[in-house]
Amino acid sequence: MDTDVIQKLALAVDPPDEDFDPDLQPETGEQYLQKVMYERKKCPSVVVVRPSPKRRLQASGSGIVPASSVRNRAHRMLIPTKEWEAMQIQKFAELRDTITGYRNSAQYQENLQRTQIFLCFENRKQLHEYCANNQPFVRILLSIPQRNLEILLEYLFEWLQGDGESQQEETGGTVAAASSEWITQWIYAILACIITPLEPYVHSVLRDIAKTCIAARNELTAEDELKVLPLNLLICIISKNFHQLDLSDNSAL
Repeated sequence: MDTDVIQKLALAVDPPDEDFDPDLQPETGEQYLQKVMYERKKCPSVVVVRPSPKRRLQASGSGIVPASSVRNRAHRMLIPTKEWEAMQIQKFAELRDTITGYRNSAQYQENLQRTQIFLCFENRKQLHEYCANNQPFVRILLSIPQRNLEILLEYLFEWLQGDGESQQEETGGTVAAASSEWITQWIYAILACIITPLEPYVHSVLRDIAKTCIAARNELTAEDELKVLPLNLLICIISKNFHQLDLSDNSAL
């Protein structure tokens, strides 16, 4: 008995010898298996995925704060109160309940058939243009499959960061200087419509969004009360409604 193997081989095939030509097309099952054995030996034992130049540029580019290093240093006047957070949490929960009820209704199925939206989720430029110029209506978001909503959420996170390179790609070479208000609106709307439980990587995206909002809030002054509202709203919703409590402003709530 061969002690080097745990199970007996199902197909006894001789390994390719020195006369084996891998460029020839296999004509028999034995030749096919020999080619598989030959190619398997060429595969490395460990495969390392190297980050793309674009990702390295994003990680080291100016103006982007690494999400993992974000700490809350905002002025105390910009931190929301427990009462404000409790109100937003309740409103968001009620909104999700309403959308869930609508999704299970016959009216939803009828409206779904009448809602026609043609978006290519591999075309970032088209998505950027559409989202920047359209409101995130619930009827539109509910017509988009869950996986595409997750993809859009990732794009919105990148746009929220304000990366110059990605903005140039989406706007055809011109860096957009417009407000990010539309981005936070779309993120909030997607969070209201997305189906839970979420995949772990989606939770990771949500955490990065919240940390980006915290970093942006750190740059504001006490007079920026209007600018801080959408940032506080996303931090609150993600930390409390999506159970990322370590990012919460009022963890005792």
